[in-house]
Amino acid sequence: MMVKLKLWRASFETVINRLSFNMEKVVHFDEIISDAKGLWLSGLFGSIVGWNPNKSFYEHRIIFFSMIKALLDEQVIKFCSPDDPLGRVVPYWNANSQEIVNYLEQHWPENAKAKDDDDLSFYFYEMPAILWKDESGKYMGS
Repeated sequence: MMVKLKLWRASFETVINRLSFNMEKVVHFDEIISDAKGLWLSGLFGSIVGWNPNKSFYEHRIIFFSMIKALLDEQVIKFCSPDDPLGRVVPYWNANSQEIVNYLEQHWPENAKAKDDDDLSFYFYEMPAILWKDESGKYMGS
């Protein structure tokens, strides 16, 4: 078990190291991912806010979508399809990362102004489930 965990951590760190498109500008990137891994989208957003308390809500939103795009590109995460948001029939959304990010951005609540806005909470529950790659290479949701 420890060997598998060490191998998974090494491979996960390799992927994270390759996520350098502008993630170096994201303060506490590794900590955000570590805290959010396995959680819903709300967990990822909450981790971004928690590790970057001095940034504005708008900046949190930019970081959120940038991180999703990077994590999709590196195949650290996948999403269930909007047609099957819990992946009961179709396990993964067969779309490129930009299409997925565009969908998520288009559905972002225009009136949301803070992390604990009710519209934002509804958004996180209405969006397709996020799936995180586990140590065995399988994608799992929470």
